[in-house]
Amino acid sequence: MDAPEEDLDIKLQKISGDLIAEFDKSLPSLLRKSDGSGGTVVRSRVRTRETDRLISSFLDPFQELPQLLDPSLPKWLPQLGDAFLEYHHQQNRGLRRALLSTRSDLLTPLPTAICRLLYTFCKVRGEKVTVRFLSNETRHLEPLLSALEEAERRPESQLQWSWEERYIVLLWLSHLMFAPFDLSTISSTDAEDDEGLPVIQGFSWPSDGKLPGIAVRILPLAIKYLAVPGKERDAAKALLVRISMRKDMQQLGVLDALIKWSVAALQVSETENTTPYYHIGVLSFIAGVLSSSASTSDMDSYLSTLFDTVHQATTSSTTIPSSALARKTTIKVIRSIAILLLRNPSPSDSATATIEETISFLLESLSDNDTPVRLAASKALSVITLQLPPDMASQVVEAVLDSLSANILRTPFGCRDLSAVNPLEWHGLTLTLSHLLYRRSPPPSDLLAIVSSLLTALAFERRSPSGTSTGTNVRDAACFGIWALARRYTTKELLAVQQGTSILQTLATELIVSACLDPAGNIRRGSSAALQELIGRHPDMVEKGIWVVQTVDYHAVALRSRALREVALAATRLAPRYGEAILDALLGWRGVGDVDAQSRRAAGQSFGSIAAELAGDSVIKLKESASFVLGKTKGLQTRQAEERHGLWLSFAALLDELPGVVEKGGQSGLDDFVKVGVEGLQGIMEDCQGKTFRKPELIAEAASMLIISAFPLLQAATLGTGDVFREGTVTRLLSGPALLTKTGAEISLLAEALGTGPDSLEKVAGLIKANVHSFLFRPEEEVIPPASEAGLVLLIFCGKAERERIIREWSEAVRHRPSGRASTAGGFFSALVISYSIISTLDLGEEDRALICDAILERWATDKDTDTRVLMLRSLTGSELLEQNVPVFLRLVAEGLDDYTTNARGDVGSLVRFRAVKATKALWERLKDREEDKSTLSMVVSELFLRILRLSAEKLDRVRAEAQTAMAAALAPSIEQLISHAATLRTSTFSSRRYFGFLLELLGARQGRLHPAMAEAVSTGEGKEGLLEEQWMDELMAGFVSSADTGNEDLVIATRAALCDFCEQSDANNNAVCTSLARNLKRFQGQDRVLVPTLEVIAFLFHVAVFGRCVNVDCKNLCLQVQKAGYKTGNVRKLEACVRVYGAVAALDQDGGSAGTTSGDRRKKSEGAVEARKRLGALMFHPWPRIRSLVVDELWGFAITRSHEPVAEKLKGVDWGTAGKPAVKELIGALTLD
Repeated sequence: MDAPEEDLDIKLQKISGDLIAEFDKSLPSLLRKSDGSGGTVVRSRVRTRETDRLISSFLDPFQELPQLLDPSLPKWLPQLGDAFLEYHHQQNRGLRRALLSTRSDLLTPLPTAICRLLYTFCKVRGEKVTVRFLSNETRHLEPLLSALEEAERRPESQLQWSWEERYIVLLWLSHLMFAPFDLSTISSTDAEDDEGLPVIQGFSWPSDGKLPGIAVRILPLAIKYLAVPGKERDAAKALLVRISMRKDMQQLGVLDALIKWSVAALQVSETENTTPYYHIGVLSFIAGVLSSSASTSDMDSYLSTLFDTVHQATTSSTTIPSSALARKTTIKVIRSIAILLLRNPSPSDSATATIEETISFLLESLSDNDTPVRLAASKALSVITLQLPPDMASQVVEAVLDSLSANILRTPFGCRDLSAVNPLEWHGLTLTLSHLLYRRSPPPSDLLAIVSSLLTALAFERRSPSGTSTGTNVRDAACFGIWALARRYTTKELLAVQQGTSILQTLATELIVSACLDPAGNIRRGSSAALQELIGRHPDMVEKGIWVVQTVDYHAVALRSRALREVALAATRLAPRYGEAILDALLGWRGVGDVDAQSRRAAGQSFGSIAAELAGDSVIKLKESASFVLGKTKGLQTRQAEERHGLWLSFAALLDELPGVVEKGGQSGLDDFVKVGVEGLQGIMEDCQGKTFRKPELIAEAASMLIISAFPLLQAATLGTGDVFREGTVTRLLSGPALLTKTGAEISLLAEALGTGPDSLEKVAGLIKANVHSFLFRPEEEVIPPASEAGLVLLIFCGKAERERIIREWSEAVRHRPSGRASTAGGFFSALVISYSIISTLDLGEEDRALICDAILERWATDKDTDTRVLMLRSLTGSELLEQNVPVFLRLVAEGLDDYTTNARGDVGSLVRFRAVKATKALWERLKDREEDKSTLSMVVSELFLRILRLSAEKLDRVRAEAQTAMAAALAPSIEQLISHAATLRTSTFSSRRYFGFLLELLGARQGRLHPAMAEAVSTGEGKEGLLEEQWMDELMAGFVSSADTGNEDLVIATRAALCDFCEQSDANNNAVCTSLARNLKRFQGQDRVLVPTLEVIAFLFHVAVFGRCVNVDCKNLCLQVQKAGYKTGNVRKLEACVRVYGAVAALDQDGGSAGTTSGDRRKKSEGAVEARKRLGALMFHPWPRIRSLVVDELWGFAITRSHEPVAEKLKGVDWGTAGKPAVKELIGALTLD
């Protein structure tokens, strides 16, 4: 899996200052408001959205680098804590009444918001760091406790505390338990007698003396929340541990009472009503108490009882074994018990038996199904082993190594076969070894076996029946182990480990392979970190060590494709041994056997480049690599489609490197390479034709790529190895990718020079032809490009007659639409377009030379299928066929830009528009800088520019983003090398206010912003006056309104804001926009796609007092166009938009006219208002109640603005959706709507 190209931690470091500053600015206003006398007071409620924004936008991003928050924590956390205390202090004094529950999610009580923020700090930075910044004054202890108790007693009618509030208060109380003096001096009251003590199931109150009131109040709450499934359990555990370990509480018997209660709780029978969380809470309390007493003897008397109880509960109960968290907590308990027992230099026999039983239990837990349990067991085992005597510690290490050696089989070739091992157990065992190495428990004499196990684990991989990887954890643990080994052992100790070569060099080589090839990003980075530690701790022990660290960098290997192609090649250039190891691993599960197709493609390219680097100028060495790959291919089973795909791509990459190696080394060995390569190619083509494979699309793709890459092989076989060294570029070996970059004229010359191939290639050519024909029928997107490019190679090595027959065959396949549900495969479209480059080699007449263009145009005219049109446009994009036949295909591209086909799938026409935009952009980029193509460019711009402008403002993000890049291609690259308008447009977010503002302003500044060639084409493209400004604005508004009405919320806000800004700049801008919308209202009658958004935007501009200032629009005529739009329509949304426009126009004569308006303008507005009121009156008789209700809403605003309060009263108290005609007529007469 690839990590992001730009690492998140680096981005976070760059923006952390802005995030912290914004949070610092927003926090005070969230917590407090003005009290009206110059001071501030805490709020009662805050906006939920604001709290969510602070958490998600400013705090959550810091989870990767939480230490960046440290400088600000002393300022923020006390603010939050003080506001929380002040709120509850005011409530206790009666200054704030209790908040009743509400169904609204828009507001949140202030304490809830504060605790959500504090919990987020605990999540990001850790609760131990967060809680120490809260007030530790003991005067807050009882108020916090009282608030929690009051929340427990609160009735359902009042707002209940959230779990964050309970968690934070319990955590805060646990922090206050660090008070250095007795609780009896803090408590306001003491418990009076035993009868007044609360009853806790299974708990007996100590009788050593009267407990402080605080302790009596805390214990029931802490025990209650110890059994809940949420985070409150962690805080309750901390509180219970802190209060029980206090010296004054131990003297009063609280610790003893709680231990007896916990033992009794774990002995609860299965029939009693307990949950796994109850046992988890009890176990976590025991673990916490044992951990807190690690340096004291407070728990020594309870160790035996606790071990027996916990061990019995683990084996006899079904509740604890069923919970991974309970098992993990159990491991923590018995680990702490074992460590406390090992403090005694001479443990008793019972203690020794307990320790041995603990070790046995932990070894069994290493194969647990849950990762947290294995992690806890491995860590516990390493900690205990560190405390053991040397002889017992060596036995533990030996037991771990023996378990790693179990179930390992051997293949007939002597290699290890790990198919029988348990990957979960291997993870636990490897992690245990790593923890042991980190604590330097194993002696140096055991390192040989440990290193061997770690190297095996570093390349470990197993897949589950569903195909998911189960070996990632094992490799991750191995990285940790090698890092610990390099850190804890000296160079002398590691050099003493003999394994053929230096163990340090072996480890470094394997880490380089893992860092370059491993599928998991955390393994690649972990290997890089371990490699850096190894080389840094043991200098001059690894070949090219410093350069290796700089090359196999932590950030460089984050992107897997980069690690495979660039980092692996760079490491090979440092030392051949690294390249050989990588090359060998590429032919395994981390390369050609990877389950991800994209990774196999990258691995194939990497194999070719590394093999060529190792070969240098020797074709013989390159032949050895090719023979090795072909040998592995022959050993594959038919079902191994992924491996076959990867190996064929590797062979193709080797062939791509052949011309470069030949250029360096000359002719030596080329004959043998050609012989081996042609035989291998023939065998692969025979397999493709004669066998049926799983995943045929992968086979078709790899075989097509191989045919393309085999071009230098076939070229050498056709010309003879001696002719490829003659002077002249036509006869020199050319790689497949280089062939595809040649122009049509160059390809034609090459085909003429090659002529007819020798008889020895006839069989290969026939196989290629049959396979290419079948590949072209494949519909998969990853097959179409290579299959069509393989068709070009086929045409080059065919005779002229055969070449013409194939092209005519492809033309017929494209020209006629298949009958039934079958569709023409996209490979034929692409192959036919590519074949245009070689058509000049055929002896055809003028009419026949146009057969390719005619076939495509005829199919476009007769086939309206969206998928077919997408395939045709994709094949034309960037092709010589389109570039050299612009007048022929211009109309086709224009129709593609205007395709708004919709069906049950939605706006499927957007797929066609997207491809047409790509074709237009490619055409512009090729033509705009050529002096000889000015007339063609003018034709293209006049036909396509306004369409691209419209699409650059439409609502669909995918189309708009692509149109943005096309528009950028039409802009000037720079002005005096200072401003790049193209860069300005490209860097603007395609949904931003700035972007839409740029589009609106482009009309007025087109001469300065358009590319000179494009500006000239615009000025001469449409009649004598060029592209009319009206046409420009009309097309822009046709796309703009869709974004301003039916886009997502942020898009609507951005477009409407940009539109208002543009209209406010000048009256000319305002008039241009408004008149354009009015023209589009007439132009797009019957096209609801544009008509409805236009109506909505007109209504919006009226309501923001923009459209009303326009003097160039006849409002009466506008109303008539609106009436025409809504006539006999069943589109409710269109009718609603019409009503809103009528309501806005009806109110025009109330403003008295703005400054500068003439009496004629005011008369036109008045006539328009009269017409609008008539239309509103007529719509009061509409059969749909929803429309009548909307009309009443508009009439209400109309009546209020005219100060017709008596008339407005008539609108009240009547359900106008069901009112009769007499009442409606009376209302119309009262409002003069007739």
